[in-house]
Amino acid sequence: MPELVRNLVGRLRAVVANRRRAPRKLLRLPCSISIHNPRLTDSARRAPSLEAHTRDLSTTGMALVTPTIRIGERYLNESTLHLRLEHPAGRMEILVAAVRYEQLPPEGEETGYLIGVRIVEMSDEDRAHFEAHLRQLT
Repeated sequence: MPELVRNLVGRLRAVVANRRRAPRKLLRLPCSISIHNPRLTDSARRAPSLEAHTRDLSTTGMALVTPTIRIGERYLNESTLHLRLEHPAGRMEILVAAVRYEQLPPEGEETGYLIGVRIVEMSDEDRAHFEAHLRQLT
């Protein structure tokens, strides 16, 4: 029942108002997601991960399509996430926070979950390449 309510609220939000501050660009890019653990160093970052892809991108966030809403016992929407994005400008390491999610309908093109995330942290160099690429997209 909670999934049904969340799905209806998501659809209502799309109809009533689009509250996004930055325009979204449709772009499917592969990525991997893990639960952010600040105690792990880059060389030791072997936390369990989940393969996913983007649906759209903006300067402030993105929509991710994942096969599940959990990694192990942790829910993606309750954690800061480490996103390894395979971007045309090169691999980018981004910290994101989930702001919403919904289960995708089983009869659609994509299955799993759609997770809207806000970009929390990204290197200045990656940010420059990321935003330059978004400006080039029509």
